[in-house]
Amino acid sequence: MSIVDDLIPHMRRVQGAERDLRDLSLLWQMIEASSAISCPDEAQTILPMLTHTRVRFAALQAQLVEQLGQESLAELRDELASTAQCTIDILVRNLYERTADVGFLATDDVLRSFCGASREARQAQRPAFVQRLAEYRAKYTVYEDIVVLDTEGQVLARLDDSNAIERSQDPVVAQALSSSAYCERFAPSDLGTGLTPALLYAHRVTDIGGRAIGVLVLRFRNADELEQIFSGVVDARRQVALVLLDGHDRVIASNDETHVPLGASVQTAPDGDVALTVFAGREYLSVTRGTHGYQGYQGPAGWRAHAMVSLLTAFRSKHDAIDDLRALSLDNEELARIQCEADAINSDLRRVVWNGRLVAGTQAGAQSRLKALLTQVNEAGSRTRDRVAVAIRDLYRSSLGRAQHQAHELSRLAADIMDRNLYERANDCRWWALSPVVQRVLAGPPSPEGTRELNAVLAHINSLYTVYSRLVVFDIEGTIRGVSNDAHDEPLAGRSVEPALLKAVADLKDSQQYAVTPFAASPLADSQPTYVYLATVRAQHGGAVVGGIAIVFHAERELRAMLTDVLAGQSGVAAFVDADGRVISCTDDRWTPGDILPFGPSGVAEHLGTQYAVARTRGIGYREFKRSDGYDNRVQAVVALRLGGVERRRVAHHDVALGPLPSKDRTGHREFAMFHVGAGRFAVPANSVIEARPRDGLIPTPVGSAHGLGLLEVPDGRDTRVIPVVCARRIFGVKHAARASDGVVLVLAGEGQPPRPRIGLLVDHVSTVLDICPEHIQAVPGAMRSHAPALDGLLRVGASGANGPQDEVLVQLIDPVVIAGLVVKASPAMA
Repeated sequence: MSIVDDLIPHMRRVQGAERDLRDLSLLWQMIEASSAISCPDEAQTILPMLTHTRVRFAALQAQLVEQLGQESLAELRDELASTAQCTIDILVRNLYERTADVGFLATDDVLRSFCGASREARQAQRPAFVQRLAEYRAKYTVYEDIVVLDTEGQVLARLDDSNAIERSQDPVVAQALSSSAYCERFAPSDLGTGLTPALLYAHRVTDIGGRAIGVLVLRFRNADELEQIFSGVVDARRQVALVLLDGHDRVIASNDETHVPLGASVQTAPDGDVALTVFAGREYLSVTRGTHGYQGYQGPAGWRAHAMVSLLTAFRSKHDAIDDLRALSLDNEELARIQCEADAINSDLRRVVWNGRLVAGTQAGAQSRLKALLTQVNEAGSRTRDRVAVAIRDLYRSSLGRAQHQAHELSRLAADIMDRNLYERANDCRWWALSPVVQRVLAGPPSPEGTRELNAVLAHINSLYTVYSRLVVFDIEGTIRGVSNDAHDEPLAGRSVEPALLKAVADLKDSQQYAVTPFAASPLADSQPTYVYLATVRAQHGGAVVGGIAIVFHAERELRAMLTDVLAGQSGVAAFVDADGRVISCTDDRWTPGDILPFGPSGVAEHLGTQYAVARTRGIGYREFKRSDGYDNRVQAVVALRLGGVERRRVAHHDVALGPLPSKDRTGHREFAMFHVGAGRFAVPANSVIEARPRDGLIPTPVGSAHGLGLLEVPDGRDTRVIPVVCARRIFGVKHAARASDGVVLVLAGEGQPPRPRIGLLVDHVSTVLDICPEHIQAVPGAMRSHAPALDGLLRVGASGANGPQDEVLVQLIDPVVIAGLVVKASPAMA
């Protein structure tokens, strides 16, 4: 037994469908049994079809229930998996930046000088040095504390003055000294606060000769960061418990500590799979996800995100508001297969009832009993079609809901990743503006030595931070004094920056402020559209403004990489757009910066014959970035996931019941057999049709007509006969493609008694057989005959369910003699 079988008792909608379908299965058994008892002779021609329908319906019932259960579980798995995956991946991307921070800051000249100084010199430098560390933390606000230690673990300087420890015993100090790379440790630490585990990033500090002279430790705001992540990814209405686990399945962080406390152990699921787990005596459905990693970094060892929801609330309906599914087509093979099987069963049912009514019209003595049986079959078929249609709509609703949820989660993730990335850019420009080399050189007059010194510093930074296409430093007059990755054909060095950049820098009041250009082409980016981040450079020790720094974000590469990572190979489009809807970056080359995306607001959108689940999320910032620092780029992340091709035919004509219009005089009525071709309703005299047959066995071959399809062997009394088959779609000029379930051959009779098969007419579907009074039969105007020679009249009939209880529609009456005459060159079968 699969997990779906175990969970169906908790899926109310699936249980309701299973109960209704089971009742319908019993109804078919009762009709089959009663017809065999009450009218065995009359039902002889349709009993095999009833048995076949019952068997096929039973199989379809099992498929529907199983698929409803699978879709419900898949929908829940998607939700839990996306929640867990976003949590761990967002965290790992953040922590990757921390590994870069600690390595870069450990090479800071001021930090090296402080660690290498004598005890007395450090004592004198400490206030200014601590202030510099405070400047760093004020910009990179993800850190709780910054600690500098000597090689013996002695604390030389720190920001958290509430911790008075003088010497640390934390193993991270020894680990950092023995490694040339960063060290990462999560555990209770004397560098932290009591017994609460601290997430530390450490790197040794070396002198110019490479000798270790100290250790830098950054303490990350882990609990605060996870609280922000949890609040962004969890829908409070869904009552999802979201936790971060270590390698021993213990809870490191929880979105609800009263529900799942820190330190608790939980049962996990295989990566990505949904599993039935137990916590605190209650059953949950859970998903555990490890990180995809970022730039080769996998995060702290064993860390995973775990999302779980109570079995009691897991399958509450979330997509009842999604109603209009008639024109929706999804790229879902299983749904398409079920829909095709349901259509085939319905088509067979209509055909057998249609044939039965033809027979009833020719057997006067058996009319009442056979018509009563056919009425039962038709009503059961109608109830079956309706209930199966509801179940299939539920499947489509769940599948569409999954796609929309996924699009929303991806757009939210893209917006979050962008804001977190650009947060780092705003920090970088302000911190690098405090570089002593940059401050000193810009404070002095231009010189070749100063330019070389600036270029060396900028080139070193740019080699480590490759998200920038170049870094530019300019003096208070706007003259570019230093540049990394300068253009060879038109160097920037010595040229002036744009006046708008110079003014933006002049307007910044202190070292915490920054400016960003609008997303547009910039001379500093070789005329490519991008963001340029700006900060003021002041003389050392808070002196006068001496210039500015401009860091040029490599928008084309970096933004597209974010979107590509988010889309992860799925069929669709991801983009960043500005407040006017213009593209900033897009995964699809059809839309370049400045173009307008063809997708509207969140929902279902159509473009070039394809439908998409569209979600838009505006970036709301990260920490103080775009929230309290006065900046907002008003960018939206747009994700459009492909659903499938557009289904133009919103209503199937064969689902609309036709009936005779009321008449006071029933004398002279005639019987007509009705069918559908494309969007049209047609009819032929009932006595001109022998039967409707499936198209199985049709052999494609020339039959002497442009409308011909081939030959078909059909019964002829006790023998068989081969007749030519012509295509009604070609005759009536229907251009759009047929559905997979379209295709029934009407066997038209020739002259003589008893009537013998003469020609086959391939139509889409049969409808019904009706008695029409003369007053509801209209002649065709003579002028129309030349344009439609096969048209022999118009029938006025009632249509139930089209636009109300009873509408009047027109049915085109076709002359079967004209249809037979389309086969110009008689085949041997017609001789």
